[in-house]
Amino acid sequence: MITTKLPVRFVDCDAMGHVNNAVYYTYFEEGKREIFRWFTPSMDLSDWKVIVASTHCDYIHEINYDETITVYTWISTISHSSFDVEHAIADEHGNWHARGRVTLIGYNYKTKKVEPLSGEMKTILRQHQDVPENVPELRQIRSAGESVRR
Repeated sequence: MITTKLPVRFVDCDAMGHVNNAVYYTYFEEGKREIFRWFTPSMDLSDWKVIVASTHCDYIHEINYDETITVYTWISTISHSSFDVEHAIADEHGNWHARGRVTLIGYNYKTKKVEPLSGEMKTILRQHQDVPENVPELRQIRSAGESVRR
């Protein structure tokens, strides 16, 4: 598991006085920085090896200016050419504020084609599958037409 501490900046907040929903994805991106370095140690964008296939964020509780948050990042699922990165954001008191998931795919930007993950990369990813204690589950994603049963 990767932990990344971040200050909440004034620019992260919107007119409602809390962190704007889009900024949570920026926080998740910071949590993935080490993962990007595993694939491209130089961080040279001309040699980038992954691309985002999908993202999801559950907003649990608002985050406010001048807080310090911790982004917890871990690998949940590893497939032939893709893997899921999960995130959770907590404040300094251990309160959960968000949960997210991003699916990344091995990708060759020169050929514009998906590439399988190497055995070496899968080994590295498996070393980071620890989940934070008491982390909330991701909500089930429903289609727009699906009704919710109570």
